[in-house]
Amino acid sequence: MTDIPSSSIVHDAPVIAVPAGAPRWVTPELLADTLRVWRPYYPNLTPQEGLSIILNVTNLFDVLRSSKP
Repeated sequence: MTDIPSSSIVHDAPVIAVPAGAPRWVTPELLADTLRVWRPYYPNLTPQEGLSIILNVTNLFDVLRSSKP
């Protein structure tokens, strides 16, 4: 049996409250993952801004999916 190095263990992300008015499908985990990905580039990113990123990317995919070639 091999040991898993501690550097490869995924730690639980901190629980972040989803801003009021967010769609029900936006979970604290999704918001935490979004902030984790973007904060290296924007260290002061707030949960509200993270929600905006999620919603804008969703809107982009909706437009791309519905466009006709």
